[in-house]
Amino acid sequence: MASTGRILAIDYGEKNIGLAYSDELRLTVQPLPSMPNLGRSNFLERLQATVRAMTIQELVLGIPLNMDGTSGDPVLRMERLMGVLRSTLKIPIKGVDERLSTVEALERWRDMSPKQQKRYRTVDSLAAAFILERYLKEY
Repeated sequence: MASTGRILAIDYGEKNIGLAYSDELRLTVQPLPSMPNLGRSNFLERLQATVRAMTIQELVLGIPLNMDGTSGDPVLRMERLMGVLRSTLKIPIKGVDERLSTVEALERWRDMSPKQQKRYRTVDSLAAAFILERYLKEY
């Protein structure tokens, strides 16, 4: 992992795709509005535009491991998506264990004030923020 440059985290869901990014020094994490999942080509177009506009240097994708740490069909789908993203974006892409990130996000969301919820915009982007925070702490 490089020591500077923005990182974009993705919590890829069937209905919505949560996004969060780091500052250039990788000290803080901010959510972006989630996007509805309107299919892979729409996602790739919007993601490419976001990467260019924000000068993203690295991408982190949540990998939905089973609770026992094994992988199943959802992990295989994310690995295929990572392959497409690598060939499309030409930036480093890492997979990060996202177990319980959505559950944690929902629990935290319920405890937030409306002002705090507005900051994160959606639960999906809050989950992406947790994924990115985990990545920044562990790597």
